[in-house]
Amino acid sequence: MPGLLLKRERKGERRRAVAAPRTTLVYGVIFLIPYRKIGFMLGVKRALCPERGFPLVQRRERGAAIAGRRNRKTGMSDTRRVLIAGAGAVGGYIGAHLARAGHAVTLIDPWWENVAAIRARSLSITGITAEEAFTQPVRVLGVGEAQSLVREAPFDYAFVAMKSYDTRWAAELVLPYLGPDGVIASAQNGINDPTIAAVAGPERTVGIVVAGIAAELFEPARIRRAVPRGRPGNLEVGELDGRLTERVAALAGLLNAVDSTLVTTDLPSRRWTKLVVNAMRNAVSAATGLSGNDITRVDAVRRAAIRIGGEAIRVGRAKGLTVGRVTGIDPDDLQGAAEGNPERLARVEAIMLTGTRDGTRLDFQRPSMGQDVLRRRRTEIDHINGLVVAGAEATGTAASGNRTVLDIVRAIERGRLTPAPDLLAGVGVGPG
Repeated sequence: MPGLLLKRERKGERRRAVAAPRTTLVYGVIFLIPYRKIGFMLGVKRALCPERGFPLVQRRERGAAIAGRRNRKTGMSDTRRVLIAGAGAVGGYIGAHLARAGHAVTLIDPWWENVAAIRARSLSITGITAEEAFTQPVRVLGVGEAQSLVREAPFDYAFVAMKSYDTRWAAELVLPYLGPDGVIASAQNGINDPTIAAVAGPERTVGIVVAGIAAELFEPARIRRAVPRGRPGNLEVGELDGRLTERVAALAGLLNAVDSTLVTTDLPSRRWTKLVVNAMRNAVSAATGLSGNDITRVDAVRRAAIRIGGEAIRVGRAKGLTVGRVTGIDPDDLQGAAEGNPERLARVEAIMLTGTRDGTRLDFQRPSMGQDVLRRRRTEIDHINGLVVAGAEATGTAASGNRTVLDIVRAIERGRLTPAPDLLAGVGVGPG
């Protein structure tokens, strides 16, 4: 049978077989097993690309990694190679949707139980509606296995979807496997674009603002979303310097498979607007132990959240940023409500309370920092409310509510306090 293989090479496949010697070797071995004819047919079927008829390994060497879909107009593959550091709520959610859309996704995750579960039963995604539920196989590696990627074609995109305190090492982990024209992006809470740019260079760094997904990895390999899909700006992408570029437009097109994606020309302001949301919801959930909707339902806690959010808006504006609407609330109203304006406070509270009844979020939804406290994990408090406090100090702006919740959550992390609504009793709306 080896003679048959050489004969096939002499009929026009000699040069291709040399270009992919490992493929030739593997299928040469298949031919030697019993029932050689069956082995030969299976080998040829698996080794040949259906469109072109040349070895799949050769396509890898040409930079495709898998036989992808082809654009009828350009003849180029529509498949993109995407590497995601973090297979948790956001990274897993993005990765599952991109894989479902036909892209070549590789996840890297430090939690081995999650890696094993994804391999065993794929990623399970659920949402507000039954139509959002699906199960998707996705390739996943443990952190210690990532070095095997050196033997593969480079990636077009690398996303960092880890906790903010893991940003630098996660960026350093994925950067060597990024192609020469590839980009790396933060898909995180906090403001980590400068950290990634310091690792990869600003010319290779773009940003993804995950503004409206509210997903939770509630068990290994199982992710549920608690807010509706399809709202404009649930995802936003942009260049660090605000330019409108082809690569950002292409990234937005890619991420539309995940959720509605807009391009922003003011990434820093969009990041800060998301930070306001995190400051008044994530930290308050962590400090009180309450779910997303219960934060709003408890009067004193709701007003503490308003105070913390209004302070964050004031600090952002002092830094020269343009803060947008915060979960549907006008930023002027939120800042005014925090400062004690009764008319603005009434408008803000009405919007917030309506959100607990109209399906804006499901009752099980718990902000990610609240999840971290519940599971006794380190939180991102220093990268959220800590940034607000640092900005207040730099601009001479008051942020006493953010300072209070920062101190409380730090104490909870260290086991000195237990989350409770009463911890925020002293943080209310009013001047100061």
